[in-house]
Amino acid sequence: MIIALLTLSLLGMQQRGSPIAARLAGRVPPDVAALVEELGTAASTRGLPVDPLIQKAIEGSAKGVPAERVAAALRLVVAQLGTAAAALQDAGVVSDTLVIAAGGFAVTAGLSGHDITALARTGASVTALTVGLRVAGTLAAMGVPSAENIGLISTKLRSGQPTGDLLLVPAHVQAEIARGVTPAQAAAGLERAAAAQARHGPPPGHPTHPPHPPTPPHP
Repeated sequence: MIIALLTLSLLGMQQRGSPIAARLAGRVPPDVAALVEELGTAASTRGLPVDPLIQKAIEGSAKGVPAERVAAALRLVVAQLGTAAAALQDAGVVSDTLVIAAGGFAVTAGLSGHDITALARTGASVTALTVGLRVAGTLAAMGVPSAENIGLISTKLRSGQPTGDLLLVPAHVQAEIARGVTPAQAAAGLERAAAAQARHGPPPGHPTHPPHPPTPPHP
């Protein structure tokens, strides 16, 4: 009976670890897979998401990046996720793995923990905050400085706009840049427009966004 219970316990442990192993099987070297399993298990106990680690390992291996560099990148991802989680906690946000992953993406793109805390303090729902963090990370990757970036996304989040409108922000910034302004000027102008719209509503006959915005860059 004891042997049977021990066998079931071992099988349960294998099954709990199998999702990571199954997703990495044949796609990354064994030593990288073992590190992802180790880091992922530890991250999960801290409430951090595991998917970013799996994706980073697969991406690095697919590009032929040496295992030691993949390992360093994986440890950096864990640190970035930890920064995001701490920043969300500082804002009093009850975060889940999705919003932490979005915060980690924003940190990877160049935003700080203070930036994430500022967005989290807008009072937006966790769903809207998750989208806002992804969009802020995309804007950072496009070269928008953090002050203008956080100002724009904070204004959008406080206005309670639908998440679909938030997702259009990078396209709007891109359109303004194409007209010859800097990323900072584009974001600042859109922030002013968003603040005015929140106070008075859109002007008569003027749409709230271009009818055919360019496709935003992939996060």
